[in-house]
Amino acid sequence: LITARVGDVLSFARMHLSSGLATDGTQVLSAARAGSMAERHADLPDTRTLGDSWGLGWIRYGWDGERLLGHDGNTIGQSAFLSVLPAHGMAVSVLTNGGSARDLYHGLWSEIFRETVGVRMPAPLEPPASPPEFDPARYVGRYERSGITTGVTEEDGALTLRATVTGPLAELVPKPVHEYPLVPVEPDVFALKDPAETTWTAVTFYEIAGGARYVHYGARANPLVDGA
Repeated sequence: LITARVGDVLSFARMHLSSGLATDGTQVLSAARAGSMAERHADLPDTRTLGDSWGLGWIRYGWDGERLLGHDGNTIGQSAFLSVLPAHGMAVSVLTNGGSARDLYHGLWSEIFRETVGVRMPAPLEPPASPPEFDPARYVGRYERSGITTGVTEEDGALTLRATVTGPLAELVPKPVHEYPLVPVEPDVFALKDPAETTWTAVTFYEIAGGARYVHYGARANPLVDGA
């Protein structure tokens, strides 16, 4: 794990904005390597939670015709956010250890980028007024990765996601099991909302080459291990 003050995080961002050059004149990365880190190296199955693609360590976002870079992270009780707008030489970071961090992020980032450089943050995900029809049998099953088991069940045509924290982390969180109704947004995309938050979370189902099936939410891929 990395432990850093917000000033250290912004110094890291400044180094990347300066083509790998630190404030003391040290060439930490070559300009070519710093540039390569910002290039697209992989697409994301869920473009609503983070960005539309990944660089090397950087998440890549498309906002209002501008390209942002960033990397956010969470651990128990703590959240960190870093966004860099290279075209404007701008970086924003917030470290927090309480409350609904994602709601804080959406509120602050929307205001800061709009009022500082006129760049509008995409509107948060919300279910449509008329949810699309879907076949619930396509999504029912048990999905599992290290640290969490996700069960998707169906009742009367509606889906419920049950997330169970497993392993050592289960002893560290106050409530290891959470259940959420899934609201359809578009084909293979649903939304859930934690009662303690105002923003919605995207839940994306997809299949990769070879037929393996996944559900993707919270910036993590969860492979299907038992299902139809």
